[in-house]
Amino acid sequence: MRILASALLSFVASATGAEEPVTLRVGFFPNLTHSPALAARQLERENADWHLAHLPPGSKVEWRSFNAGPSAIEALLAGAIDLTYIGPSPTINAHVRTKGNEIRVLAPVARGGNALVVRKGLGLKSPKDFIGRRLSTPQLGNTQDIDARVWLRDGGLKVSVSGGDAQIIPAQNAELVLLFSRGDIDAAWTVEPWVTRLTSEFGGEVLFEKKDAIITVLTSSKTALAKNGKGIEAFVRSHYALRDKLLADQAWHTKLVISGIAGETRSTPPKAELIGPALGRVIFDAREDDAARKARLTAAFSQALKDSKDSGLLSGDAPIGPLLESLVSDSAPLAK
Repeated sequence: MRILASALLSFVASATGAEEPVTLRVGFFPNLTHSPALAARQLERENADWHLAHLPPGSKVEWRSFNAGPSAIEALLAGAIDLTYIGPSPTINAHVRTKGNEIRVLAPVARGGNALVVRKGLGLKSPKDFIGRRLSTPQLGNTQDIDARVWLRDGGLKVSVSGGDAQIIPAQNAELVLLFSRGDIDAAWTVEPWVTRLTSEFGGEVLFEKKDAIITVLTSSKTALAKNGKGIEAFVRSHYALRDKLLADQAWHTKLVISGIAGETRSTPPKAELIGPALGRVIFDAREDDAARKARLTAAFSQALKDSKDSGLLSGDAPIGPLLESLVSDSAPLAK
């Protein structure tokens, strides 16, 4: 009897064109380059879930918070999440590790919001000034970690995982701020809102900033797409719609981000006067022509591949083409 009922429901759903509900497990980090995720997560807390309105009835979105990209990409490869907001360096590293067969980029999300902050008064003006100095990044192999290693190496320094001319210390962003405030490190390469916190609260100054570099993309796996491709595509289009609404109402955007960061980090909410300028350093990618977007991402990931190799943390190669074969078109309409 149950089998007949199930078959009947499947037939009715097929006949009416109804889509079956999906469960999407989405990774993100509690920083401003992932603010559309922070905002969506906060709306869920407020019982106003944005994405469920654009997914089949009965669907679920389960959010998973990470400190940085390498841990998120491991969760993706292990099948613990279906897609994640993430930086280009962990994405390209995993793409090479899986020989181009598993990692797939869905859409660009954000640029900028990524800077090297130094303590004032130390005379740190160029890579050579960092000889014998201590610099912190959010995680070994994440985008800021790769940026720091490449910048120092391009300046003539020898840098390795175990040491070198300058010591790079991976630390979670909250710990990174504490180390900076105590003077235990001389500089930090991180993202917003941590950049603005270091400069406004702890006397840091921005030495180098990558203002237009891609900092966040939405990434999935070939396995997840084979299992739940339509649901994932619907989420990406819903992401763009939320992005547009957030940028059209900056006060609402700021409010959601402040509450979202406090909720994820279980800490005192950051001040609005901090979040406003920090958001101003991040460019959230809008919809664009498919060909132009693919060309831009091809150039960005080719550079990320070179940087990861130059950092000494990646060997091997993989073509960029397969990485971008699952880009979601912006032209398709949202579900009603």
